Amino acid sequence: MIRCLPTNLTDIDVYHLIRSGITGGLSNVMHRVNRAGIDFIKRLYYNKEAKKVTVLTTDHRITHVVGVDFNSLYPSVMSSEPHKFIKYTNGKMYMCGSQTGKIIGDNDHSKQTILRIINSKKRFTEDGQLFVAEVKGHIDENYLNDYINFPPILRNYEFTTDERTIGSYMYNHMKDNKIKTDQKQRKLTNLSSTMGEYMAFSSYYLWFLIDDCHFIIDDVRQIVLFNKHDQFNSFIKEFTKNRIEAKLDENKGQEQFFKIVMNSSYGSDGMNTEKYHKVKIMNRKQTERAIKSNAFMDEQKISDDSYIVQMNPEHCSCKTPLQVAFFVLDNAKYWYLNFIYNFMYKCLDINRIHFVEGDTDSAYWAISGNASEDFTQQFNAVINDRDFYNENAKYFFPSIRGDVYDEKKILGLSIERQGVAMYALAPKNYMIETNYCANSKIKLKGVNQKTNKITKEQIVDCINDGKITKCTNMRLGQKNHQMSQLSIEKNGITGIHTKMLVLENESCCPYLFGLTAKDYSFE
Repeated sequence: MIRCLPTNLTDIDVYHLIRSGITGGLSNVMHRVNRAGIDFIKRLYYNKEAKKVTVLTTDHRITHVVGVDFNSLYPSVMSSEPHKFIKYTNGKMYMCGSQTGKIIGDNDHSKQTILRIINSKKRFTEDGQLFVAEVKGHIDENYLNDYINFPPILRNYEFTTDERTIGSYMYNHMKDNKIKTDQKQRKLTNLSSTMGEYMAFSSYYLWFLIDDCHFIIDDVRQIVLFNKHDQFNSFIKEFTKNRIEAKLDENKGQEQFFKIVMNSSYGSDGMNTEKYHKVKIMNRKQTERAIKSNAFMDEQKISDDSYIVQMNPEHCSCKTPLQVAFFVLDNAKYWYLNFIYNFMYKCLDINRIHFVEGDTDSAYWAISGNASEDFTQQFNAVINDRDFYNENAKYFFPSIRGDVYDEKKILGLSIERQGVAMYALAPKNYMIETNYCANSKIKLKGVNQKTNKITKEQIVDCINDGKITKCTNMRLGQKNHQMSQLSIEKNGITGIHTKMLVLENESCCPYLFGLTAKDYSFE
């Protein structure tokens, strides 16, 4: 293949492996109530003898909440831009090209061959072999407490929303509000093992788990080999520069254009959640005609006479080789975790911080910092290795004041938002409170906040009293051949969080293989 660029998969079994293994960005919550001056940093502890998990409340009182945002995460990880904190393949993440081989682990010899490829020392050199490996494994139990506060295996997990699994606190909350329980769910969450199943990982992600997280491979099922390339680098660098220039020119339309082009180039059409559809902007009359079509799927009003209309075409296609989408999504998880474990955990006092909420390319942390300073102190008061921080922060954070090119650098990140409190009811459902009301932010997935006035009191009532808030979204609809505005009532604030086991102290614990709800407690 020319320059090892990707081509479409031709092996149907490999297609099914990669198709089923694709996962989007993580969205999760680990501590739901985080108020400066009131609440304390919490730490999860696993007792390997008793096989129990306990949430411990430290003596460190929360002073503020800070969130970081990764710069164009998906374009960054497909850029093959060199970075000091990438220790594999000569300091950069190559992108996969075409399939070059496959080994099925159906006997001891083939399994050993697969393990030799995975563990090859060549991974630290430019000759490192890219692959997707299907393995079963777990984090060494002796080191589990180093990772339990943010388990690094970000994968789909199927479970039942029964009391034995999700715990009595959330189970009773759902029952009291007539929300269905005892249902099968499959959700992307933080795990410390593959939960007794085989799961597929890209090379960079699996190397990270093995080298930095004490991940032990219990068994291998197969490995698919790919050649590699770095040919997306110039495209990402050019479009990143163009986006920054548009920002400096205050051309928001052009800035958004370059952002969309980059974010759609990595293969989002390969994700499990992707709906193969056409989306058009129509006026009211065009929308009325579209609704009568058998291909109509959905619409959303965006102005007085404009609607986003979703149509289901007769034919659809995935224009990006599926392995590209898999590698980008997995490499994004690797980079997210690499920042946490190889930067934050190396220079910050982790006993004075805990993870609150994260969503694909952002992460919010509660900090026990300097009580004499305001909430804009970032991580400064919890740095315990100043030399490491001063030497390496520039590789992630902006280091040149007022330089937008440095602020938006590839594989970098920045402070997204800070506050004095954060209430995180569930993934993508949270409020960050500041001392200035105008800067407070409420995010509720699926709720139109222009037509629904959501308040802090409603969020607090959900936590304290289990009160669900109904919301109303407006849409166009047809009844008896007449078009009209339909008012759709739905649950807006539910406080339902089943990706983890929620305890009564509002801490959320990861599901550990072999444990049930009765094995979790807090002090």
